[in-house]
Amino acid sequence: MSPGNPLFEVELERFRYSGDGDDTLAGIGLSLEAGSLTVIVGDSGSGKSTLGAVLCGMLPRHDGEELEAVFEIQGQSIRHGTGKTVRIDPVGWARHVGMLPQDARHYLSGVRETVAEELAVGLENAGVPRAKMHARITALAHRLGLGELLDRDPETLSGGQERLVALAALTLDGAPVLILDEPLAGLDAAASARVAALLQQLRAEGTALVLLTRAVDGSVDGADHMLRLRAGRCESVPGEQISIPRNEVSAPDRRHSPGTAALLEFSAAELGYPGSAASAVTGLDLLVHAGECVGLAGPNGSGKSTVLKTAAGLLNLRAGVLRQGTKRGAGVGLLLQNPADQLFERTVHREVAFGLPRSTAVKIPEVLESLGLAGTGETHPYELPAAARRLVALATVLIRRPALLLLDEPTEALDAGGLEVLRAVIGKVLDRGGAVLIASHDEGFLSGVAGRIHRMQPVAQAAR
Repeated sequence: MSPGNPLFEVELERFRYSGDGDDTLAGIGLSLEAGSLTVIVGDSGSGKSTLGAVLCGMLPRHDGEELEAVFEIQGQSIRHGTGKTVRIDPVGWARHVGMLPQDARHYLSGVRETVAEELAVGLENAGVPRAKMHARITALAHRLGLGELLDRDPETLSGGQERLVALAALTLDGAPVLILDEPLAGLDAAASARVAALLQQLRAEGTALVLLTRAVDGSVDGADHMLRLRAGRCESVPGEQISIPRNEVSAPDRRHSPGTAALLEFSAAELGYPGSAASAVTGLDLLVHAGECVGLAGPNGSGKSTVLKTAAGLLNLRAGVLRQGTKRGAGVGLLLQNPADQLFERTVHREVAFGLPRSTAVKIPEVLESLGLAGTGETHPYELPAAARRLVALATVLIRRPALLLLDEPTEALDAGGLEVLRAVIGKVLDRGGAVLIASHDEGFLSGVAGRIHRMQPVAQAAR
């Protein structure tokens, strides 16, 4: 399609969620030409994910949500207005506008037994011949470094691997316009580079891309349009004027003193998952003392989350030694990589109070306020932005004052304010004599809060 003949045009006057007193989005115009890259930068709560959901036809969901907008796509004009609700078939819309959600798991079917079968879903629905389907899946898996995952159960993937698989599935579906919400979240440097290369190839093939992100990174190189989203309103900004969030914070200097107690020790440990013959981690030697913060770094699939889950008592040790200065499973708090795995109640207060004695539950307002969540007690967790949901999940852990705090990719979705809240949480745990073990790809944040970093490698590489 030639310049000046966009694939997708949007004039969004306003969008408001049911029951809200203010518009979540207002005054946003987009014109997406073939091969273009539009980058929309915004802090947590700015409306990025809502905008993505509107663009991909997932919002509005019912009559209570108000959308006034005009979409021009495939030669058709679709008008949403007050008193007029246009029913969009999300499956049909996805053939034209596809979206990778911030929680990549939501893009996967959850019913296929292998990654290869998961990638084949869209191709099967499109009637692609089996041989051609196999060739396309194999080629894309090779490009994204997913070849070794094709026979894996999707349920056993790390968060970063899950995102790569979801992106591959979205790419194979072949929509001419793709909306990508934080596409590099949870990815190691090598995977991020492969994704950036794939995005460049998609542009060369004529796909229009919209990236929704809180931080400017390598995936935005050569962007045609840079927009800043603040409180639901967009402004066009030259790329050099975009403030790049940095996750570097001053080191708290919490290195342990000789002779302090060890709160966690793995020695020659072998870790794995039930039903899997292969071990996810072998030969692990790791010691964490009271009063220190230790980082866990390594590529996607190197077993960082497995270490945390074993330390928390969610997985059994296969071989070797695991010792804890606290009773195993007691005095240990784990923030999982995906907040959806920890949130299930109707309100934030009920979520944090779940299973607590009344004497502890009275401290909930104090904990919420310390995390910047004051006033959210009666809000449903899934009505909050992704960053706030992560902090709610953290609140469910902190309310129990764990001696050993385990954090799995805790910086995902957090803006600068959220990162400072997280840093303060870590400092408080260390001040009271606890310890913190953080698994993360965010090297900037790790270098600022961890006294040392333990680097891991996938089992296949570690054995070489």
